[in-house]
Amino acid sequence: MKICVLNGSPKGRQSITMQYVRFLELAFPAHTFVTEDIGLRIAAIEKDEKEFAKIIASVSSADAVLFATPVYYLLVPAQLKRFIELVFTRNAASAFSGKYAASLTTSIHFFDHTANAYLHAISEDLGMNWAGAFMAKSEDLLFEKHQRNLVLFGQDFFDTAARRPEIQKTYPPADHESPEYRPGPVPLPFDAGTKNVLILSDATPGSNLEKMVGRAASCFGKAASIVPLEEAGIKGGCLGCCRCAFDNTCIYTDGFREFFEETIQPADIIIYAGPIRDRYLSAAFKQFFDRSFYRGHVPYLEGKQVAFLIQGPLSRCSTLREVLTAFVTVQGANPAGMVSDESPVSGLTDARIDALCGHALRLAESGYIAPAGFPRTGGLKVLRDEIWGNMRAMFKADHAYYKAHGMYDFPQNDPVSRIRTSLFSLLLALPPVRREAEQHTKEHMIEPFARVFTDSPVLRERLKKP
Repeated sequence: MKICVLNGSPKGRQSITMQYVRFLELAFPAHTFVTEDIGLRIAAIEKDEKEFAKIIASVSSADAVLFATPVYYLLVPAQLKRFIELVFTRNAASAFSGKYAASLTTSIHFFDHTANAYLHAISEDLGMNWAGAFMAKSEDLLFEKHQRNLVLFGQDFFDTAARRPEIQKTYPPADHESPEYRPGPVPLPFDAGTKNVLILSDATPGSNLEKMVGRAASCFGKAASIVPLEEAGIKGGCLGCCRCAFDNTCIYTDGFREFFEETIQPADIIIYAGPIRDRYLSAAFKQFFDRSFYRGHVPYLEGKQVAFLIQGPLSRCSTLREVLTAFVTVQGANPAGMVSDESPVSGLTDARIDALCGHALRLAESGYIAPAGFPRTGGLKVLRDEIWGNMRAMFKADHAYYKAHGMYDFPQNDPVSRIRTSLFSLLLALPPVRREAEQHTKEHMIEPFARVFTDSPVLRERLKKP
Protein backbone atom coordinates (compact mmCIF):
# COMPACT_ATOMS: atom_id res chain seq x y z
CA MET A 1 0.00 0.00 0.00
CA LYS A 2 1.23 3.51 -0.84
CA ILE A 3 1.07 6.10 1.93
CA CYS A 4 1.39 9.77 1.03
CA VAL A 5 2.84 11.70 3.97
CA LEU A 6 2.10 15.42 3.97
CA ASN A 7 4.86 16.84 6.15
CA GLY A 8 3.80 20.16 7.69
CA SER A 9 7.09 20.94 9.41
CA PRO A 10 9.08 23.88 7.99
CA LYS A 11 12.20 21.94 9.03
CA GLY A 12 11.51 19.24 6.46
CA ARG A 13 13.06 15.83 7.17
CA GLN A 14 15.04 17.25 10.10
CA SER A 15 11.93 17.61 12.20
CA ILE A 16 11.07 15.50 15.22
CA THR A 17 7.74 14.63 13.60
CA MET A 18 9.48 12.98 10.67
CA GLN A 19 11.41 10.68 13.01
CA TYR A 20 8.06 9.12 13.88
CA VAL A 21 7.28 8.69 10.20
CA ARG A 22 10.70 7.12 9.66
CA PHE A 23 9.95 4.67 12.48
CA LEU A 24 6.67 3.69 10.80
CA GLU A 25 8.52 3.15 7.51
CA LEU A 26 10.95 0.76 9.18
CA ALA A 27 8.21 -0.99 11.14
CA PHE A 28 6.04 -1.55 8.04
CA PRO A 29 8.43 -2.37 5.16
CA ALA A 30 5.59 -3.83 3.09
CA HIS A 31 4.15 -0.35 2.60
CA THR A 32 5.62 2.43 0.47
CA PHE A 33 5.88 5.87 2.07
CA VAL A 34 6.14 8.94 -0.14
CA THR A 35 6.78 12.13 1.82
CA GLU A 36 5.94 15.58 0.51
CA ASP A 37 7.70 18.34 2.46
CA ILE A 38 4.89 20.89 2.42
CA GLY A 39 6.15 23.10 5.24
CA LEU A 40 9.66 23.35 3.83
CA ARG A 41 8.64 23.95 0.20
CA ILE A 42 5.53 26.10 0.59
CA ALA A 43 7.03 29.13 -1.19
CA ALA A 44 7.82 27.05 -4.28
CA ILE A 45 4.45 25.30 -4.08
CA GLU A 46 2.67 28.67 -4.09
CA LYS A 47 4.65 30.14 -6.98
CA ASP A 48 5.02 27.11 -9.24
CA GLU A 49 1.82 25.28 -10.12
CA LYS A 50 3.91 22.39 -11.44
CA GLU A 51 5.29 21.83 -7.95
CA PHE A 52 1.77 21.90 -6.58
CA ALA A 53 0.59 19.50 -9.29
CA LYS A 54 3.35 17.00 -8.40
CA ILE A 55 2.12 16.85 -4.82
CA ILE A 56 -1.49 16.46 -5.89
CA ALA A 57 -0.45 13.64 -8.22
CA SER A 58 1.32 11.96 -5.30
CA VAL A 59 -1.85 12.22 -3.22
CA SER A 60 -4.00 10.96 -6.08
CA SER A 61 -1.87 7.84 -6.56
CA ALA A 62 -1.76 7.00 -2.84
CA ASP A 63 -3.97 4.54 -1.00
CA ALA A 64 -3.99 6.64 2.18
CA VAL A 65 -2.81 10.05 3.40
CA LEU A 66 -0.98 10.77 6.64
CA PHE A 67 -0.81 14.38 7.84
CA ALA A 68 2.43 14.56 9.85
CA THR A 69 3.07 17.87 11.54
CA PRO A 70 4.23 19.66 14.65
CA VAL A 71 1.69 21.76 16.53
CA TYR A 72 2.18 25.52 16.18
CA TYR A 73 -0.03 27.88 18.17
CA LEU A 74 -2.87 25.43 18.85
CA LEU A 75 -3.04 24.34 15.21
CA VAL A 76 -0.84 23.26 12.31
CA PRO A 77 1.95 25.54 11.04
CA ALA A 78 0.92 28.38 8.74
CA GLN A 79 2.82 26.71 5.91
CA LEU A 80 0.58 23.63 6.01
CA LYS A 81 -2.47 25.84 6.49
CA ARG A 82 -1.53 27.69 3.29
CA PHE A 83 -1.23 24.43 1.37
CA ILE A 84 -4.72 23.43 2.50
CA GLU A 85 -6.00 26.77 1.21
CA LEU A 86 -4.35 26.09 -2.14
CA VAL A 87 -5.98 22.67 -2.37
CA PHE A 88 -9.40 24.30 -2.17
CA THR A 89 -8.74 27.43 -4.23
CA ARG A 90 -7.07 25.41 -7.01
CA ASN A 91 -9.90 22.87 -7.02
CA ALA A 92 -7.69 19.90 -6.17
CA ALA A 93 -9.98 18.31 -3.56
CA SER A 94 -10.93 15.46 -5.88
CA ALA A 95 -7.43 13.97 -5.48
CA PHE A 96 -8.17 13.42 -1.77
CA SER A 97 -11.79 12.31 -2.04
CA GLY A 98 -12.57 8.77 -0.93
CA LYS A 99 -9.16 8.12 0.59
CA TYR A 100 -8.50 7.30 4.23
CA ALA A 101 -6.62 9.86 6.29
CA ALA A 102 -4.97 10.08 9.70
CA SER A 103 -2.80 12.58 11.53
CA LEU A 104 0.44 12.31 13.48
CA THR A 105 1.41 15.32 15.58
CA THR A 106 4.31 16.06 17.89
CA SER A 107 4.22 18.72 20.60
CA ILE A 108 4.37 19.16 24.37
CA HIS A 109 0.66 18.24 24.45
CA PHE A 110 -0.31 21.91 24.50
CA PHE A 111 -3.61 22.01 22.57
CA ASP A 112 -2.58 19.25 20.22
CA HIS A 113 -6.18 18.06 20.31
CA THR A 114 -7.34 21.19 18.46
CA ALA A 115 -4.70 20.75 15.76
CA ASN A 116 -5.84 17.18 15.18
CA ALA A 117 -9.52 18.17 15.28
CA TYR A 118 -8.79 20.73 12.58
CA LEU A 119 -7.11 18.13 10.35
CA HIS A 120 -10.00 15.75 11.00
CA ALA A 121 -12.55 18.33 9.87
CA ILE A 122 -10.50 19.37 6.83
CA SER A 123 -10.15 15.74 5.79
CA GLU A 124 -13.92 15.35 5.87
CA ASP A 125 -14.32 18.56 3.84
CA LEU A 126 -12.02 16.96 1.25
CA GLY A 127 -14.29 13.93 1.10
CA MET A 128 -11.88 11.69 3.01
CA ASN A 129 -12.56 9.08 5.67
CA TRP A 130 -10.96 9.79 9.02
CA ALA A 131 -9.01 6.87 10.47
CA GLY A 132 -7.59 8.42 13.64
CA ALA A 133 -4.93 10.61 15.22
CA PHE A 134 -1.66 9.90 17.01
CA MET A 135 -0.76 12.75 19.36
CA ALA A 136 2.81 12.24 20.55
CA LYS A 137 4.80 14.20 23.05
CA SER A 138 7.95 15.10 21.19
CA GLU A 139 10.33 12.75 23.02
CA ASP A 140 7.93 9.79 23.26
CA LEU A 141 9.69 7.90 20.48
CA LEU A 142 12.74 7.48 22.72
CA PHE A 143 10.81 5.01 24.89
CA GLU A 144 9.84 1.45 24.04
CA LYS A 145 6.24 1.63 25.27
CA HIS A 146 5.54 4.58 22.98
CA GLN A 147 7.27 2.85 20.07
CA ARG A 148 4.94 -0.10 20.54
CA ASN A 149 1.96 2.23 20.70
CA LEU A 150 3.03 3.92 17.48
CA VAL A 151 3.17 0.54 15.77
CA LEU A 152 -0.36 -0.21 16.97
CA PHE A 153 -1.53 3.12 15.55
CA GLY A 154 0.13 2.40 12.23
CA GLN A 155 -1.33 -1.10 12.11
CA ASP A 156 -4.82 0.22 12.77
CA PHE A 157 -4.50 3.00 10.19
CA PHE A 158 -3.20 0.73 7.46
CA ASP A 159 -5.74 -1.99 8.22
CA THR A 160 -8.54 0.54 8.11
CA ALA A 161 -7.34 1.92 4.78
CA ALA A 162 -7.15 -1.62 3.39
CA ARG A 163 -10.58 -2.72 4.64
CA ARG A 164 -12.26 0.55 3.63
CA PRO A 165 -15.08 0.51 6.20
CA GLU A 166 -17.92 3.02 6.20
CA ILE A 167 -17.05 5.82 8.65
CA GLN A 168 -19.56 8.33 9.96
CA LYS A 169 -18.66 11.98 9.56
CA THR A 170 -18.03 14.00 12.71
CA TYR A 171 -18.21 17.60 11.52
CA PRO A 172 -21.06 19.37 9.69
CA PRO A 173 -20.13 20.93 6.35
CA ALA A 174 -18.73 24.45 6.63
CA ASP A 175 -19.44 25.61 3.08
CA HIS A 176 -22.11 28.12 4.13
CA GLU A 177 -22.02 31.38 2.18
CA SER A 178 -22.88 34.44 4.23
CA PRO A 179 -25.56 36.83 2.96
CA GLU A 180 -24.51 40.35 2.00
CA TYR A 181 -24.10 42.58 5.01
CA ARG A 182 -25.40 46.11 4.61
CA PRO A 183 -24.66 48.21 7.68
CA GLY A 184 -27.17 50.77 8.84
CA PRO A 185 -26.62 54.36 10.01
CA VAL A 186 -23.36 54.99 11.83
CA PRO A 187 -23.91 54.90 15.61
CA LEU A 188 -22.79 57.62 17.99
CA PRO A 189 -19.34 56.61 19.23
CA PHE A 190 -18.76 55.55 22.80
CA ASP A 191 -16.62 57.70 25.04
CA ALA A 192 -13.51 55.54 25.11
CA GLY A 193 -11.56 57.97 27.26
CA THR A 194 -7.88 57.09 27.14
CA LYS A 195 -8.42 53.53 25.93
CA ASN A 196 -6.48 52.50 22.86
CA VAL A 197 -8.49 50.32 20.46
CA LEU A 198 -6.77 48.32 17.72
CA ILE A 199 -8.61 46.53 14.92
CA LEU A 200 -6.23 44.20 13.09
CA SER A 201 -8.00 43.48 9.82
CA ASP A 202 -7.54 40.88 7.11
CA ALA A 203 -10.50 42.19 5.11
CA THR A 204 -10.60 42.45 1.33
CA PRO A 205 -12.08 45.58 -0.28
CA GLY A 206 -15.86 45.52 -0.51
CA SER A 207 -16.23 42.43 1.67
CA ASN A 208 -18.67 41.91 4.52
CA LEU A 209 -15.69 41.94 6.84
CA GLU A 210 -14.53 45.35 5.66
CA LYS A 211 -17.98 46.72 6.45
CA MET A 212 -18.01 45.02 9.86
CA VAL A 213 -14.63 46.53 10.65
CA GLY A 214 -15.90 49.96 9.65
CA ARG A 215 -18.93 49.53 11.88
CA ALA A 216 -16.78 48.52 14.84
CA ALA A 217 -14.38 51.41 14.31
CA SER A 218 -17.27 53.87 14.22
CA CYS A 219 -18.39 52.61 17.65
CA PHE A 220 -15.11 53.83 19.14
CA GLY A 221 -14.63 56.98 17.08
CA LYS A 222 -11.12 58.44 17.20
CA ALA A 223 -10.01 55.88 19.79
CA ALA A 224 -9.93 53.12 17.17
CA SER A 225 -7.16 52.38 14.69
CA ILE A 226 -7.76 50.03 11.76
CA VAL A 227 -4.51 48.31 10.85
CA PRO A 228 -4.41 45.99 7.82
CA LEU A 229 -2.73 42.69 8.61
CA GLU A 230 -0.40 43.16 5.66
CA GLU A 231 1.22 46.11 7.46
CA ALA A 232 2.90 43.59 9.75
CA GLY A 233 5.33 43.11 6.86
CA ILE A 234 5.83 39.41 7.51
CA LYS A 235 8.30 37.90 5.05
CA GLY A 236 7.86 34.27 6.04
CA GLY A 237 6.38 31.82 8.50
CA CYS A 238 7.91 30.59 11.74
CA LEU A 239 10.74 28.17 10.94
CA GLY A 240 10.66 26.32 14.25
CA CYS A 241 14.35 27.09 14.72
CA CYS A 242 13.91 28.25 18.35
CA ARG A 243 16.50 31.01 17.91
CA CYS A 244 14.12 33.23 19.87
CA ALA A 245 14.22 30.89 22.88
CA PHE A 246 17.35 32.50 24.32
CA ASP A 247 16.48 36.20 24.27
CA ASN A 248 13.23 36.69 22.29
CA THR A 249 15.15 37.62 19.13
CA CYS A 250 13.68 36.16 15.94
CA ILE A 251 15.94 34.99 13.13
CA TYR A 252 13.90 37.13 10.73
CA THR A 253 14.76 40.82 10.38
CA ASP A 254 11.60 41.87 8.55
CA GLY A 255 10.34 44.34 11.15
CA PHE A 256 7.62 42.11 12.58
CA ARG A 257 8.92 42.48 16.12
CA GLU A 258 8.79 46.28 15.88
CA PHE A 259 5.28 46.11 14.44
CA PHE A 260 4.14 43.80 17.21
CA GLU A 261 5.60 45.84 20.05
CA GLU A 262 4.60 49.23 18.68
CA THR A 263 1.13 48.33 17.36
CA ILE A 264 -0.25 45.30 19.18
CA GLN A 265 1.08 45.61 22.70
CA PRO A 266 0.04 49.22 23.47
CA ALA A 267 -3.64 48.44 22.75
CA ASP A 268 -6.13 48.08 25.59
CA ILE A 269 -8.73 46.49 23.32
CA ILE A 270 -7.77 44.32 20.35
CA ILE A 271 -10.26 43.22 17.72
CA TYR A 272 -8.95 40.59 15.34
CA ALA A 273 -10.99 40.69 12.13
CA GLY A 274 -10.60 37.88 9.65
CA PRO A 275 -12.42 35.68 7.13
CA ILE A 276 -12.76 31.96 7.67
CA ARG A 277 -10.59 30.04 5.25
CA ASP A 278 -11.00 26.30 5.51
CA ARG A 279 -12.23 26.25 9.13
CA TYR A 280 -9.65 28.68 10.47
CA LEU A 281 -8.71 32.26 9.68
CA SER A 282 -6.45 32.87 6.71
CA ALA A 283 -2.96 31.42 6.46
CA ALA A 284 -1.73 35.02 6.71
CA PHE A 285 -3.37 35.35 10.13
CA LYS A 286 -1.93 31.98 11.16
CA GLN A 287 1.48 33.23 10.09
CA PHE A 288 0.97 36.31 12.27
CA PHE A 289 0.18 34.16 15.32
CA ASP A 290 3.05 31.76 14.60
CA ARG A 291 5.55 34.57 14.30
CA SER A 292 4.45 36.04 17.63
CA PHE A 293 6.10 32.97 19.15
CA TYR A 294 9.26 35.05 19.32
CA ARG A 295 7.75 36.10 22.68
CA GLY A 296 7.99 32.48 23.79
CA HIS A 297 5.52 30.83 26.15
CA VAL A 298 4.65 33.96 28.12
CA PRO A 299 1.22 35.68 28.33
CA TYR A 300 1.96 38.72 26.18
CA LEU A 301 -1.67 39.98 26.03
CA GLU A 302 -2.18 40.05 29.78
CA GLY A 303 -4.93 42.39 30.97
CA LYS A 304 -6.29 43.22 27.51
CA GLN A 305 -9.79 42.77 26.11
CA VAL A 306 -9.79 40.72 22.91
CA ALA A 307 -12.68 40.30 20.50
CA PHE A 308 -13.15 38.83 17.03
CA LEU A 309 -15.08 39.84 13.93
CA ILE A 310 -15.47 36.82 11.69
CA GLN A 311 -16.62 36.60 8.08
CA GLY A 312 -17.89 33.11 7.44
CA PRO A 313 -19.61 30.11 9.05
CA LEU A 314 -18.38 30.54 12.62
CA SER A 315 -21.32 28.56 14.01
CA ARG A 316 -20.16 25.53 12.01
CA CYS A 317 -16.52 25.77 13.06
CA SER A 318 -16.48 24.74 16.71
CA THR A 319 -12.74 24.08 16.71
CA LEU A 320 -12.03 27.60 15.47
CA ARG A 321 -14.06 29.06 18.32
CA GLU A 322 -12.25 26.82 20.81
CA VAL A 323 -8.82 27.76 19.44
CA LEU A 324 -9.48 31.51 19.46
CA THR A 325 -11.00 31.50 22.94
CA ALA A 326 -8.18 29.36 24.34
CA PHE A 327 -5.57 31.57 22.70
CA VAL A 328 -7.02 34.65 24.40
CA THR A 329 -7.39 33.10 27.85
CA VAL A 330 -3.96 31.45 27.88
CA GLN A 331 -2.48 34.84 26.98
CA GLY A 332 -3.98 36.28 30.17
CA ALA A 333 -6.47 38.42 28.25
CA ASN A 334 -10.25 38.45 28.47
CA PRO A 335 -12.38 37.02 25.63
CA ALA A 336 -14.82 39.87 25.02
CA GLY A 337 -16.80 38.00 22.38
CA MET A 338 -17.18 37.14 18.69
CA VAL A 339 -19.53 38.36 15.97
CA SER A 340 -19.92 36.77 12.54
CA ASP A 341 -21.77 37.86 9.42
CA GLU A 342 -24.01 34.79 9.27
CA SER A 343 -27.29 36.54 10.03
CA PRO A 344 -29.47 37.33 6.99
CA VAL A 345 -30.65 40.45 8.84
CA SER A 346 -28.03 43.18 8.64
CA GLY A 347 -29.67 45.06 11.50
CA LEU A 348 -28.95 42.13 13.81
CA THR A 349 -25.30 42.10 12.78
CA ASP A 350 -25.16 45.84 13.43
CA ALA A 351 -26.65 45.39 16.89
CA ARG A 352 -24.26 42.56 17.70
CA ILE A 353 -21.20 44.55 16.64
CA ASP A 354 -22.37 47.57 18.63
CA ALA A 355 -23.00 45.40 21.69
CA LEU A 356 -19.62 43.67 21.32
CA CYS A 357 -17.78 46.98 21.19
CA GLY A 358 -19.69 48.42 24.14
CA HIS A 359 -19.08 45.28 26.15
CA ALA A 360 -15.35 45.29 25.41
CA LEU A 361 -15.09 48.94 26.43
CA ARG A 362 -16.96 48.44 29.72
CA LEU A 363 -14.76 45.48 30.57
CA ALA A 364 -11.62 47.44 29.71
CA GLU A 365 -12.74 50.27 31.99
CA SER A 366 -13.54 47.93 34.87
CA GLY A 367 -10.39 45.84 34.39
CA TYR A 368 -12.36 42.59 34.41
CA ILE A 369 -10.57 39.42 33.36
CA ALA A 370 -12.63 36.24 33.56
CA PRO A 371 -11.37 33.61 36.04
CA ALA A 372 -9.07 31.07 34.46
CA GLY A 373 -11.04 28.05 33.33
CA PHE A 374 -9.60 24.74 32.24
CA PRO A 375 -7.89 25.91 29.01
CA ARG A 376 -5.77 28.54 30.80
CA THR A 377 -5.28 26.60 34.02
CA GLY A 378 -4.42 23.33 32.30
CA GLY A 379 -2.44 24.99 29.54
CA LEU A 380 -0.25 26.97 31.91
CA LYS A 381 0.45 23.88 33.99
CA VAL A 382 1.66 22.09 30.87
CA LEU A 383 3.91 25.02 29.97
CA ARG A 384 5.13 25.43 33.55
CA ASP A 385 6.12 21.78 33.88
CA GLU A 386 7.76 21.57 30.45
CA ILE A 387 9.76 24.77 30.80
CA TRP A 388 10.98 23.83 34.27
CA GLY A 389 11.60 20.20 33.45
CA ASN A 390 13.00 19.99 29.92
CA MET A 391 13.09 23.37 28.22
CA ARG A 392 14.57 25.97 30.57
CA ALA A 393 18.15 25.33 29.45
CA MET A 394 17.24 26.56 25.97
CA PHE A 395 14.17 28.72 26.62
CA LYS A 396 16.06 31.04 28.92
CA ALA A 397 13.76 34.01 28.31
CA ASP A 398 10.72 31.95 29.34
CA HIS A 399 12.52 30.64 32.41
CA ALA A 400 13.44 34.13 33.55
CA TYR A 401 9.88 35.37 33.04
CA TYR A 402 8.33 32.43 34.88
CA LYS A 403 10.66 32.93 37.84
CA ALA A 404 10.04 36.67 38.00
CA HIS A 405 6.25 36.37 37.77
CA GLY A 406 5.68 33.47 40.16
CA MET A 407 4.57 31.08 37.43
CA TYR A 408 6.49 28.16 38.92
CA ASP A 409 3.60 27.63 41.31
CA PHE A 410 4.18 23.96 42.06
CA PRO A 411 1.99 22.68 44.92
CA GLN A 412 4.98 21.13 46.65
CA ASN A 413 6.36 24.65 47.11
CA ASP A 414 3.62 25.46 49.65
CA PRO A 415 4.94 23.94 52.92
CA VAL A 416 1.99 25.13 55.04
CA SER A 417 -0.49 23.41 52.76
CA ARG A 418 1.61 20.25 52.69
CA ILE A 419 1.80 20.07 56.49
CA ARG A 420 -1.90 20.81 56.90
CA THR A 421 -2.89 18.17 54.34
CA SER A 422 -0.59 15.56 55.89
CA LEU A 423 -2.00 16.15 59.38
CA PHE A 424 -5.56 16.02 58.09
CA SER A 425 -4.80 12.77 56.28
CA LEU A 426 -3.43 11.25 59.52
CA LEU A 427 -6.51 12.35 61.45
CA LEU A 428 -8.82 10.81 58.87
CA ALA A 429 -7.07 7.49 59.44
CA LEU A 430 -8.68 7.43 62.90
CA PRO A 431 -12.12 5.74 62.65
CA PRO A 432 -13.98 8.23 64.96
CA VAL A 433 -12.63 11.22 63.04
CA ARG A 434 -13.48 9.66 59.70
CA ARG A 435 -17.06 8.90 60.84
CA GLU A 436 -17.51 12.47 62.00
CA ALA A 437 -16.13 13.79 58.71
CA GLU A 438 -18.43 11.55 56.68
CA GLN A 439 -21.48 12.76 58.64
CA HIS A 440 -20.68 16.47 58.36
CA THR A 441 -18.76 16.78 55.07
CA LYS A 442 -21.08 19.39 53.57
CA GLU A 443 -20.90 21.62 56.65
CA HIS A 444 -17.12 21.35 56.83
CA MET A 445 -16.73 22.20 53.12
CA ILE A 446 -18.51 25.55 53.41
CA GLU A 447 -17.36 26.44 56.93
CA PRO A 448 -14.30 28.48 55.81
CA PHE A 449 -16.54 30.69 53.69
CA ALA A 450 -18.68 31.94 56.60
CA ARG A 451 -16.22 34.69 57.55
CA VAL A 452 -16.20 36.02 53.98
CA PHE A 453 -19.70 37.43 54.43
CA THR A 454 -18.74 39.33 57.60
CA ASP A 455 -15.09 40.23 56.94
CA SER A 456 -14.98 40.94 53.20
CA PRO A 457 -13.64 44.45 52.42
CA VAL A 458 -15.30 44.17 49.02
CA LEU A 459 -18.74 43.78 50.60
CA ARG A 460 -18.04 46.64 53.00
CA GLU A 461 -17.15 48.89 50.09
CA ARG A 462 -20.27 47.88 48.19
CA LEU A 463 -22.55 48.44 51.16
CA LYS A 464 -21.13 51.94 51.75
CA LYS A 465 -22.08 53.05 48.25
CA PRO A 466 -25.33 55.05 48.04
